[in-house]
Amino acid sequence: MKLPFDNLISFHAVVSFGSFSNGARKLGKSQSTVSGAIKNLENELDYALIDRSKSTLTLTDKGKKIYHLSAPIISKYFELLQIAESLHNSDTKKINIGIDPLIFNEEVKQVLIEFSETFPDTELTVFTKPSHILGQYVNCHKVDIAIGNPYHKTELSFNIDELFMVNCSWVIHKDVSTDYDLSSMRLLLIDGSESFVDFSSIAKHNIWILDDTSTILDLCLAKKGIAFLPHHLIDNHSRRFELMTFSDEMNLFGKQIYASLFWPTHSDFTRQHQWIHNKLRKGRQTQ
Repeated sequence: MKLPFDNLISFHAVVSFGSFSNGARKLGKSQSTVSGAIKNLENELDYALIDRSKSTLTLTDKGKKIYHLSAPIISKYFELLQIAESLHNSDTKKINIGIDPLIFNEEVKQVLIEFSETFPDTELTVFTKPSHILGQYVNCHKVDIAIGNPYHKTELSFNIDELFMVNCSWVIHKDVSTDYDLSSMRLLLIDGSESFVDFSSIAKHNIWILDDTSTILDLCLAKKGIAFLPHHLIDNHSRRFELMTFSDEMNLFGKQIYASLFWPTHSDFTRQHQWIHNKLRKGRQTQ
């Protein structure tokens, strides 16, 4: 014996709404389709569910039994259907991404531009935070996916996919390099740089920590300090020729940082996540 679920739903709708026409309307089907579904269900069960000798909708004793037993099952089915649809809508309508400012180069920006064209109805929130903060955001599911350096000092675990290298150097205004005592010059650092800069070797300097690479660059151009910045930020700036890479004579060494995609363990990608993942990986392969 088989119990076709669609036929059972038709039977339940007819009984719940008092007639074949009301049940069919509720299901968005024709009355003949619903009537045929119930007849097929009765044929499969080999007994009648509805007493068709009556002028009004009347169930047989077995029909009453089947109706009461099926009611909680069908109720749970529609509850599941609603939740599944809600999850689908939430996946396609909103995504939170974290990006480390040091990693936020032109390639990453281009991916966001293409994302807006591919998913015009998706709401996107971008958090530009240091990688150690993004790690916390990923862990507590404040962001769905992050682009940064997951190898900062942390006990948290992530899924990690390495993408590309970001070259960073200490830079200084050309005029400052000849007119100032550099041994006591202020150092300008992005928040979170303790993950890749040895603070013990620069302790004698006055250190400013900022959360915006553009502000750091502006201060450097204003001759207010030596800045630790990614090459992509300097190379694309209109005043880049006023700056020079600082030598390592004061233990101010450049650094290569691995830009990676990282996301929560035991989590599945939506199609938007997968699209971003594939785009960034493709960019890595063409570099």
